[in-house]
Amino acid sequence: MKNEHLKRRLSFARIIPFIGYGTAREVFISGLVVAEKGQSKPVEGQTRWENIKAMIRRYMNNEIEFAEVVVTFMDMTRSITTDKHGIFQCHFKIDPPTRIHGIWHKAYISLAPLNNRIEAEIMILDDEPEFGVISDIDDTILISYATQKLQKLMLMMLNNARTRMPFEGVSAFYHALQRGQINRGYNPVFYVSNSEWNLYDLLYEFIEFNRIPKGPLLLRQMALYFWRPWKIREFNKNHKKESIKKLFTVYNQMKFILIGDSGQKDPQVYSEIAKEFPGRVLAIYIRDIGIKQNLTKIGFIINRVNQEFKTEMLLVKDSETAAKHAIEKGYISGEYLEYIRLEKEKDKHIETDEKLI
Repeated sequence: MKNEHLKRRLSFARIIPFIGYGTAREVFISGLVVAEKGQSKPVEGQTRWENIKAMIRRYMNNEIEFAEVVVTFMDMTRSITTDKHGIFQCHFKIDPPTRIHGIWHKAYISLAPLNNRIEAEIMILDDEPEFGVISDIDDTILISYATQKLQKLMLMMLNNARTRMPFEGVSAFYHALQRGQINRGYNPVFYVSNSEWNLYDLLYEFIEFNRIPKGPLLLRQMALYFWRPWKIREFNKNHKKESIKKLFTVYNQMKFILIGDSGQKDPQVYSEIAKEFPGRVLAIYIRDIGIKQNLTKIGFIINRVNQEFKTEMLLVKDSETAAKHAIEKGYISGEYLEYIRLEKEKDKHIETDEKLI
């Protein structure tokens, strides 16, 4: 009976592949299997009511546990099972390590026994870049009001990937970091956030629509059931720190720039990473989102990091301020500063429904 029920659910299933990442030694591929709810990409002029329905569908998606997923990368194939959250995670070890030319590659994912193969994007770093970038999402690249629950909910419900607003100059600054000082153009960008996997499509499309550099999104399990808020799910409270530590371990020779905001725990988490991986954090940029009661604690963390951990943590008001420091330290080319300034001013004058909330 259980197998028959699973088969019926799989006939309406959809695979949501996440951007994978890896090296010449190993590759990590993951995704989510859900019951299809007719989700589609937002279009220009989409109404608020359509945005509300889309957000409800995201949280009504029924994750399918125990589904068999077949993942193929290069000449390797693995068969794995989704967990109780509908997530599958596949780890390919490449032995002996193989030189893989280029950065972006394809993996192929299907549900057994269905013939529904889809592609997943994989970012593989073979040559050593100048550095990597690890960025938070909410209130770091995306205006979210994460510390103001009602405003955050209104933004989520009434907007979509096209109408959500980035912070001014983010796209230009992140592209400058990706290009680096010597303009080789492949410094990787990773996005580590406490946002839920249910929002993956919205965040991926937001990054794509706003021309922010593409990179793996490492999100967490949903903490609550949308329709049963009294039933708390198990989730990893240390998700962000553990995800960052994994990246430092996988790319064990790479140095990183960490970017977050002053609203929640980014300063604390990033300081712990700088302590645990001495000499590997080039800089930490914390966007000041104007929460005065956090400033004393953040000031203490900044002083400790700057004095004890051989790196610099800065509280910055905008992307231009962070860019000036990055230019001074030789992380990006000075030619990008005017580009970042122009984009910052352009972003300030964009009128959207979000700014009216």
